[in-house]
Amino acid sequence: MSTDAMDLDSASISAPRVQINLSTRDPTLSVPLQSLRVPTNLKRYGLSTLVNHLLETAKPIPFDFLIDGQYLRTSIDEYLTQAGLSSEKPLDVEYVRSQLPPTYIGSFEQDDWISSIHLSPSPSSSILTGSFNGTAQITSLSGDVLVRTVPMHTHSVKTVTWISPPSPTNEATFLTAGIDRTINLWSYTPSADPSSTVQASPTTSYISHKSTITSLSYSPSTSQFLSASSDHTIALWSTNSSLLPTSTAPTSTSFSRKRRRTTSKLPTTERKGPLTVLTPHTAPVSQVIHSPDPTAAYSVSWDKSIITHDLVTSQVVDTRVTQHALLSIATLPSLNLIAAGSAARHITLHDPRASSKTVQSAVLRGHTNAVVTFARSPESDYVFASGGHDGCVRIWDVRSVSSSTSADEDGGKSGGSLFVIKRESGGGKVFGVDWSKDVGLVSVGEDKKIQVNRGEGMADVSVLEQS
Repeated sequence: MSTDAMDLDSASISAPRVQINLSTRDPTLSVPLQSLRVPTNLKRYGLSTLVNHLLETAKPIPFDFLIDGQYLRTSIDEYLTQAGLSSEKPLDVEYVRSQLPPTYIGSFEQDDWISSIHLSPSPSSSILTGSFNGTAQITSLSGDVLVRTVPMHTHSVKTVTWISPPSPTNEATFLTAGIDRTINLWSYTPSADPSSTVQASPTTSYISHKSTITSLSYSPSTSQFLSASSDHTIALWSTNSSLLPTSTAPTSTSFSRKRRRTTSKLPTTERKGPLTVLTPHTAPVSQVIHSPDPTAAYSVSWDKSIITHDLVTSQVVDTRVTQHALLSIATLPSLNLIAAGSAARHITLHDPRASSKTVQSAVLRGHTNAVVTFARSPESDYVFASGGHDGCVRIWDVRSVSSSTSADEDGGKSGGSLFVIKRESGGGKVFGVDWSKDVGLVSVGEDKKIQVNRGEGMADVSVLEQS
């Protein structure tokens, strides 16, 4: 199909032409592979019009375009000039749905720094957060505090995760853990009145770790969860208490006794020990997550390693040693990739399969301080967000990596972020981020605020420059 069939202005008709080979990785938007000769003065909008014409879409879909792993932000002619390429050579052009710049929607303030966040799935879309004041709470999208925990933790909560999200018919449950070395399971019955605040009750305390618990990961398919700790260990637990041994380990610590003198008596809970404890790391474990296969898990540590665990045998499947201390991890399952955030301010992409011959696939740069949290896009397998101690959330597209940009230490590919989200409050470290289609991109941190950003009005927004 020729672009002559389209309505082109006189400048485009008279402009030099270049052959492009259009392709996409989205099978729902593919067109038969073909070469087209297009005016070199076309920019993103003109190319987007072309693709919509080829797809015969009823309603225009905004597209972005990648050439050699870089988003096209100029005309094709300007790109050719900057890259030192001739218009006589065909260009391979990949088209992707435009990623909308997330605009600021609003924020809700809490009493103390917010350490962690986990969004419940639809239809409730409740926001579970953990706080440095030792409590957790659940907030609605309108900012109402739906649930608070009683003072059970004797120090800061560092991590939270849903077990059974709220529903009209079932009791809701979630986990909290932190500096006091204890994991607590909470339950509550959602109230029909959104203006009233329910108090969650602790039912079980899980005790094993000898230092701060840094991360939790729950697998619904196995009813098991993992915890990572600064004591260098990872523990595996079950939400079925009958499968766990009774624990008699003490929970008090030197820093908690002072706080206990100023609070009421702690609630009584069932105390349980782990199914097993994994000890392959030689330094504090920053985060542990289940792999897409719930019988396996990945962990990252200050010992600079990424370890793949077999949870059935408690054995190490694979170890990747990087160049920097690692603080966070996320899976990109459809791409067979994991992203690891480092204390050295960058993100590395890795193929965790044992057959992979490379330690890392690419490096993503942009953060100016430690990268401590990740969230996958709910709409694209290739897009994810990261949060850092630089006070920013950045959005990345793993297709936007190129060997032509500044290379990483191993001479591989590197890339930059699509968008940067700053704190509306003006500053403070970002500690947690989560992303859902219904709520948007939600981040929390040192400014005590839950900040919501969401992309709206896709067709009416101009795509920002790469940062």
